[in-house]
Amino acid sequence: MLGFVRPNRQKIFIEERQAAGKPNLSPTLPSSHSFKIQAHYGILKPDMKKEHRLSVVFIFLLVVSLGISSLCSADNATPAAVTDLSGRKYEQTLIQLLDNAKESIVISMYSISPGAGEKNPVKLLLNDLLEARIRGVSVTMYLNNTRFIGAEETEESFIGSPVFKELKDAGCNIYLMPSSRRLHDKLIIVDSRYVIVGSTNWSNSALRRNFESNTLIDSPLHAREKLKHLENVLNFIKSNSEISDTAYYLQELPKKLSVPNELLISKKYFSRMVTKQDDRAFALYLLLLAHSQVMEEEEFFINLEDMGLSLGLPASWNYTALRRQVIRSLKKLQSRYNLINVKFFHSKDAFVRLADIPDSSFTISSNSVIQSQDSALSTRLKFLLLIEALLKSEGEDLHSMTKAGLARRFNVGKKTIQKAFKDLDAIRN
Repeated sequence: MLGFVRPNRQKIFIEERQAAGKPNLSPTLPSSHSFKIQAHYGILKPDMKKEHRLSVVFIFLLVVSLGISSLCSADNATPAAVTDLSGRKYEQTLIQLLDNAKESIVISMYSISPGAGEKNPVKLLLNDLLEARIRGVSVTMYLNNTRFIGAEETEESFIGSPVFKELKDAGCNIYLMPSSRRLHDKLIIVDSRYVIVGSTNWSNSALRRNFESNTLIDSPLHAREKLKHLENVLNFIKSNSEISDTAYYLQELPKKLSVPNELLISKKYFSRMVTKQDDRAFALYLLLLAHSQVMEEEEFFINLEDMGLSLGLPASWNYTALRRQVIRSLKKLQSRYNLINVKFFHSKDAFVRLADIPDSSFTISSNSVIQSQDSALSTRLKFLLLIEALLKSEGEDLHSMTKAGLARRFNVGKKTIQKAFKDLDAIRN
């Protein structure tokens, strides 16, 4: 249950930092003026000998800020105070803002993973939202319907889950993005003034283990711009008329695909796929690798229907058939090749985590090896093109090596290499 009586969150932070031998952090949100000066310029108590110098610097900065203010007055804007919130500073500052919110809290979040235990940091943040709502603060949340580990199977049961039901019952507005689109924000707006934006999803790993980067912007003008962006999101959610019918994962490809050498060198990976003719698993893994690099994340949700269309499966198939084929290939990548970990949700997206392959990498044009299955590129040809890019990165020429030598080095049969060269000649001549 979210609404338990918990000790002062700011006191917990001080005790944690004392136990770790770190200095105390301020337990209360500073006033507007001191917040801008201390956070932006990092001013601590000065030495008496430095007071005069700091006074001169302060006066100079004041004059500059007044000059900027006059320039901005024409469009009713004011300079924004910007503060770095990397690492643990994110959670501490967020707690202060939520606890001190007076009018409104708006959250647009790609992923929220409440986890287990009453003292889980995400559950504590959700409890802060509940307490703010009880104080009369408006709380609005824009969320992905299928971006939550442990989410229920339907929208109704998702909202009715204990984690979110109490928030909704308290009067929080919770809007879910249709599964045909992705909400990738990590955005919080407090009192139409403070904007936190960055890389942090609400998960235990993001708040406790990951290296995350975030920024606090004190700017009513910027807050209005972000709220306008969320108005467009809400309009789309309410219309909910868009149906996914495009090869989404082919539309968002990195220009250059980074591929670990081990995928070609080891017998466990690509050569095994080529030998077993696991063409769809091969193509799917390349798409997952590309999507991971676009998202800059090793774990992410994928829309199974979009992925099916991106793999070249017939658009005339119904969603169940598309999903079934993609699920089958995902399971192969997990159980047969140990290249991913995947979790499925009934009639929803799949959560994928790429296995870590510690090795040097080479790059290749994404468009040269990632194409729909109805293209002229065979899997063996894609394999040969990847070999060519790997050899080039090592200063070697594909055509200077014998076909038998290539077959031995990359763990496939000589006939496979010979057929791949015929395919290569066909597209280049």
